[in-house]
Amino acid sequence: MGPPPVVTGISPKEGPPGTRVTIRGEFLGTSATDLIGLKICGCDCLLSAEWKSKNKIIARSGPCKGRGDIIVTTRSGGEGTSTVQFRGYHESIGPVKESAVWVEESAPLSLPWGRRPMSPTTYTPPDPLGLSTEGDDCKFPEEELHELYPDGSGNLSDENFEPGWYLLEHHSNTSYEDLKAGMVFLQRKVEGQKEGQLHLLKANTGAVMEQLDRLVLLKNMFEEDERKAGREPLPSLQAAIEESITLADSLFSEILSRKDNADKTREALSLLTRHKFLFQLPANIDKNIKKKDYDLVVNDYARVKNLFGNTDVKLFQKILADIDRKIDDLKTKLREQIQTMPINIQDQRKYIRLLISLNWDGDAAWVAINSRKDYLMALLDKVKDHFKQKEEQEAADKGKRKSKPDSSGWSAAAGEWLAAACALLAEQLAALWTLAKWYFAGELAGSPTANNRQEQFKQMIIESVELFATHMRGCLLPAGGAGGAGGGGAGGGAGGAGAERVRARLVENLRALREMYEALIKLDLPSQPLSIVEGVIFEYRAHGMTAFLQRALRRVNSLAGQETWRIVEFTEYGAITNTPHELEAIVKDALTQIHECVFAPGRRERPLLEAGALQQHSRPLLLAAAPALDHPPPDQQEFNNSSLSVALDQPLDETLPHSAGQDRGPSWQQRLLIAACNAHYTRKVTLNNIAKAYEQYEFPVPTLAIQTTKEALSNLEATIAETYLEHKGDPLVGTIEPSMYMGRHKVDPDEVVEDARPYVYEIINNLIAVHAEVDSVCGSASTRYVRDICETVCEELARLAAAAPAGGSRAAAFRARLEYRLLHVACQSHLTRKAENYLMEALASVPPLEFDEDKKRMEVLVEDFKKRMELQLASLNSNMEIV
Repeated sequence: MGPPPVVTGISPKEGPPGTRVTIRGEFLGTSATDLIGLKICGCDCLLSAEWKSKNKIIARSGPCKGRGDIIVTTRSGGEGTSTVQFRGYHESIGPVKESAVWVEESAPLSLPWGRRPMSPTTYTPPDPLGLSTEGDDCKFPEEELHELYPDGSGNLSDENFEPGWYLLEHHSNTSYEDLKAGMVFLQRKVEGQKEGQLHLLKANTGAVMEQLDRLVLLKNMFEEDERKAGREPLPSLQAAIEESITLADSLFSEILSRKDNADKTREALSLLTRHKFLFQLPANIDKNIKKKDYDLVVNDYARVKNLFGNTDVKLFQKILADIDRKIDDLKTKLREQIQTMPINIQDQRKYIRLLISLNWDGDAAWVAINSRKDYLMALLDKVKDHFKQKEEQEAADKGKRKSKPDSSGWSAAAGEWLAAACALLAEQLAALWTLAKWYFAGELAGSPTANNRQEQFKQMIIESVELFATHMRGCLLPAGGAGGAGGGGAGGGAGGAGAERVRARLVENLRALREMYEALIKLDLPSQPLSIVEGVIFEYRAHGMTAFLQRALRRVNSLAGQETWRIVEFTEYGAITNTPHELEAIVKDALTQIHECVFAPGRRERPLLEAGALQQHSRPLLLAAAPALDHPPPDQQEFNNSSLSVALDQPLDETLPHSAGQDRGPSWQQRLLIAACNAHYTRKVTLNNIAKAYEQYEFPVPTLAIQTTKEALSNLEATIAETYLEHKGDPLVGTIEPSMYMGRHKVDPDEVVEDARPYVYEIINNLIAVHAEVDSVCGSASTRYVRDICETVCEELARLAAAAPAGGSRAAAFRARLEYRLLHVACQSHLTRKAENYLMEALASVPPLEFDEDKKRMEVLVEDFKKRMELQLASLNSNMEIV
């Protein structure tokens, strides 16, 4: 917060409402937006305030009255203080007083001192007595005034003005001495007005006397005329004139008749000599029409009409009739020429003006406009039919050659159709619009109904643009084209050329549409046809975006069939193939193409993301990741689950997919694990990178689709784990019971048990083999699979222990407890709570050790087991991080 504002000076210090006040001080705001309040004498004047600097503000006072502070309020300093005050007052407004308020106008009848105002404005004159009134409140009751003066009034401007009413109303408390002084003031004021009038006459005495002399002279001249000619001299003058005319006609009638005949003959000869071109005009018209010199024909025809249009000479009338027939033929020819397309707009304008000059019965300009509109519509249809036939021919040729059809959806013929239609519409619509502008501006002498045809012309433009839009939708947005417009190669490697072809054609087509749209904008067309074209561009952009997304969807769907199961990278989530990277590259490539080709709007185009197509098509694209990363079907030739021992069935070195010198691919179990690693990596890394790509291009991130895809990938990982457990763990568990009872020998009750039976070591070796296989692919995530298999092993041991007969010798109990103890030690790092419970159930079915020597011997055997199996235990319990 800064220091509060302080007002230290104002100019002026008083004034009526609307006074321009300059306010000076300190800390009056850092800018115009910092000033948030200004009050002068309690009236809010912020709207009229002009902030000049932190030390100066200019404002206009409000309807305040009396003295008050100037309070300035700013955002930075809050409400301020004032060391000076402003006094507001209200003025009485007269007819010659400048005022910012409205004054009611009504012409008063007269003023009591005999003068009328020059302005009809009603105002309250100052007190005629020169005394101050006692205010607007009437001290004397108005009812009593009406009773004293029933027909009177206290208004100075009324005819029934009563001085007593006025005195009682305004000076009921004025002393008699003051009233006498006011009377003296009124007398002096009236005498001053009289002296002013006398002074005017004295100053202009010469001019007044001269005016009187002129009036006397005018009176004498009028009396003299009246004495000589009488009061009515015009009838006698008219009779004299008529008599003179009659006498002149009788003297010169014969001479005048001969003169008239001679004049007519001379005039006829003169006209024949002067206008001999009339006889040559029909031949000249034919010659000039043949040379297309129509201007000369029109000029000659207009000249003949002006000279001989009203002639009575039969010969001239015959020649004129022949000329009129030739002109009618010319009118017909000119009309045909303005309707014959193509024609240059300047030539069309010239022919229209010629028809107008020849007074053709019709609106030539409107006929030309309709003809050009029909020509535009016919051309659009012609272009459509031509390129449709061309496309059909191309399709037939490809069918004969049995070549692969163009999967891009935008063929070369479609691109040519678009370019031709855009150029045609821009050119012809510009000519049509220019012709219409001349017509409605009156440059083509339009008919009186021209202004009423503006709506018809607007409909012409709309019909033409709608036909173009319909053709372009058929060209660029074919039925079902959304599925086929984004092709260009289904796979990853083979689709590069096709994708580039799609992109090039899309950009080229979009550029042609935008160039045409820019040309229409420059014509200043109405908004409705422009909106139609903009809608086509928007639909094409949305269609292009859909094409890229659906092309990416097909490429993602093809990833499963292109999986080579060749490991390209070992990550913290395990060994992965190139599929997650290809998935990320496909989505990023689609987003890049969308951003570069169709995302950025052109001039006066809507943002593309309003359509919601990006969100709509991103969902199936992302959800296709889980099926693309799914595990392969089992291969019975590679995997035989009937083996008694997994460790003996598959050597350890063959389980490593990256072993040196191995050309064969990974086994089915390894591919299963690789699929799980791909899903894990995609869920943790790839989808996050895709979300960042959406943010990079300022697209809305499909959060829901990404979350759904992550859940699908998590379910895929669980499914793969169950499948692996089913095909790897079940055979392992199935070998326990046969190995446990192999040989069917019984333990001698007096025998000293020194070691566990072989099935225990077989279980441990099998677990080591599984762990090695999973660890070679999944790395730190291998514990999940070993843990699940250990759980099934413990469950099987609990089942077998529960099925064993009760009782037994001391040696048998010791051996059983030793075997369970060794398995617990070996698998301790992989045992879940459920597995621990299974082992506890198994131990519960075995009698406890009652002798201390058995307990000690048990510990010695366990320690000996740890030393002998140190390498195996280290292999089984390595890399125990759970992800």
